[in-house]
Amino acid sequence: MPSPISNPLRLITALSLSWAASASFSAPAPTQPEPQKVTIALVDTFSPDFYIHTYSPTLDHLIETLPQFRFNIIEIDRRDVARGIAREKPDFLVTSGSTFVELIDAAGAHQIATRQPSESSDVSRTLASTFIVRANSRYRNLESVRGLRAAVSDLTSFDGWLIAEGEIAKRGADPEKYFSEMLETQYGIPDVASLVKLGIADVGVLGTCEYEELLRNGTISRRDFRILEEKPSDGGCVRSTDRYPDAVFSSLPNATSEMVRQITVALLSMPTKSVEFKWTVCNDFVPTFELLRTLKIGPFVALRDTSLAALWERYRTEILLALAFGLAVLFHVITINLLVRRRTRELSESLAQTKRFFMEARDAREKLLRLERASIVSQLSAMFAHEIKQPILNIALYAGSMRLLLRKSGTLTPKAESILDAVQGEIDRSSDIVEHVRGYARHQERDRVPCDLSDIVRQSAAMMTKEHPELKLGALPQSPILADPFEIQFIVENFLRNAFSAVKGSPDAAVLAEVRPFRGGWRLDVLDNGPKLSVEAFRKLGTAGTTTKAEGLGFGLAIARAIAERNGGHLEFRQLGERGLLVSLILPGIDVAADDEAAAEDGSGGRESSTTDRTDRTDEEDGRHA
Repeated sequence: MPSPISNPLRLITALSLSWAASASFSAPAPTQPEPQKVTIALVDTFSPDFYIHTYSPTLDHLIETLPQFRFNIIEIDRRDVARGIAREKPDFLVTSGSTFVELIDAAGAHQIATRQPSESSDVSRTLASTFIVRANSRYRNLESVRGLRAAVSDLTSFDGWLIAEGEIAKRGADPEKYFSEMLETQYGIPDVASLVKLGIADVGVLGTCEYEELLRNGTISRRDFRILEEKPSDGGCVRSTDRYPDAVFSSLPNATSEMVRQITVALLSMPTKSVEFKWTVCNDFVPTFELLRTLKIGPFVALRDTSLAALWERYRTEILLALAFGLAVLFHVITINLLVRRRTRELSESLAQTKRFFMEARDAREKLLRLERASIVSQLSAMFAHEIKQPILNIALYAGSMRLLLRKSGTLTPKAESILDAVQGEIDRSSDIVEHVRGYARHQERDRVPCDLSDIVRQSAAMMTKEHPELKLGALPQSPILADPFEIQFIVENFLRNAFSAVKGSPDAAVLAEVRPFRGGWRLDVLDNGPKLSVEAFRKLGTAGTTTKAEGLGFGLAIARAIAERNGGHLEFRQLGERGLLVSLILPGIDVAADDEAAAEDGSGGRESSTTDRTDRTDEEDGRHA
C-alpha cells in the first residue's frame, strides 16, 4: 500500500508536469515532432522525505532538460512488482537497492545511476539501520531485546527494516520470530521514536540519518535514547548495521539505447546546489545480494521452500554429481571387498564354530558344577537328617517328661499345656521332614493320598501371615488332588518365601496366592510386585545351583520342580510387565465322588481320575488373569 502522504506527492508531481505543459501552450511555437513517450515507474518502499527531496526534484530536472520526451509517471505496487512491470511496461524504474537486485534477473533491470547523499563518501556504502531504546532502559545489546516489541516505519523499507532484519539474521537468529510483536507506523503519527519513548515499543528501528534528523528538528534529545550495537564512527550518521547502496534509477529492456543514454546523461549532470544528493554510478551490489540471500527474499525466495521437489530443482546438478560419486565409491567398495569377504568367510565360520564349542563347553562345565554341588548337598542333607533324628527324639522325650512332671506336681496349667502341645507339634513336623529327607536318600517311593490344595495353601499362609501382612489370599475353592501333602506344602512355602524376599523393602509390597481350575486340574498362582528379573536370571529359574538371592543356595525351586513332577504336575514362570513375577504349580485334579464310589465297589483306597466337566482355559485367559 502507498504511504499516507504518497497521493499528495503524486499530485505535486502531476502539477509540475501540468505546469510544464501549460508553459508550452502559453506561447506559440513552431511545429515540432511529437514528443517520445517515456514511462518512469516508482516502486514505493520509501519514506515521504524521498518524494519531496529526491524523487520530485529529479523528475523536474528530467522534464526541464529533456523536452523531447513526454514523461509518464506511474507507481507500481510493491506487493507484486513483477506483475506491475508486465502490465505497465515501463522504460525506467526508481527502486530501493534491494528491489533493484531482485529485478536484475527477474525483469532485466540495468543500473543507470544510484543516489548518493551529501553526507555519504561512498555510494556503495550509504544506507544503514539504527536500533534505539529508551536511555533509562536495561537493554544494552541486540540480544537483550529478543522477544520484546519492536517499532518500524515500514516492513518493506530497505533501511527502515530489511537491513536491520539482515543484521539479526547474521547472528544466527530468525528475524521473523525475533520480536514478539512488530508495530508498523507507515510513516504516520506516532512515529517510531515516539512509540519507543512512550513505552509502547521496547526497541525501534530508524532509517539512515533519521536519528540525526529528529535531533535537528528538536523532536527528540540525546538524553531520550540509547543506540544499540552502535558501529564505529566513519564520518556519517550513527548506525547499528553495515551500509548498503541507496535508491537506484534503472532501465528496463523496453527503453531504447538512445533513450537510456540521454536519461543517463541528464541524471549524472543534475545540479546539486539545491539538493542534498547526487546521482552517480555504484559498482558494488554484492553486499545487497548477500543480504537478500541471508533473508531468503527476492531472487532467493526459493530457498524458503525445503520440499523434495524444490531441493531437487535447486540442487539437481549437485545431487546427480553426488549420486554418481556415491555409485563410483560403492562400486569400488564392492569390488575391493568382494574378494576379501570371500577369503574371510571360512575364517568367520571357523570362529563361529569355535565360539559355539566354547559356549557348549561352558554350559557343560556349569551343568557339571551344579550336579556336583547338588550331589554334595544331597549327601549332606542325608547326613544331617540321620544325625538330627536323635536330638529331635531327645527333645520329644524332654517335652514328655516336662508334661508328666508338671502334671504330677499339679502345676500343669492350660497355658503350659498349650505350649507343650505346640512344641510337640513342631517336633512331629521336624520328624516328618527328617523322614522325608531320609526317604529321598533311600530312593523310597512316597504314597500319594487325596488332599485339598486350597487347604494346604491356607495352612501355609496361616504360619506366615503375622510376619508378612503383605500376603493376601485370593480365591481358594475346594480343589481335590492326589499328592503327598507334605511335599505340596513344601512347594507352597517355597513360593511364598521367594515372593516375600522379592518384595522385601518395597513400600507397596504385595503378594497374592490363589487357586483356580485349570485344564481338568488345579493351578496355584503366587504373584508378587517385586523388581523385574533379568533375562538370564529368568531363564535359569528352577535350575539347581542358581539363585538371585545373596543368601540362597539355589536349590529351592529346583527341588520344588522335582517334587511337582513326582506328584504328576509341573511349574510355570511368567514375568508381569515391568514389575512382578507369577509362579504357578499345576497339578491334576481328582473327582472325589467318583473316587469314593470306586472305593466302595472294589474296596480300594480310591483312584486317580481326570475332571471332565471343567472348562479348559486358554493361555490367553491365563495371561489376562496374571
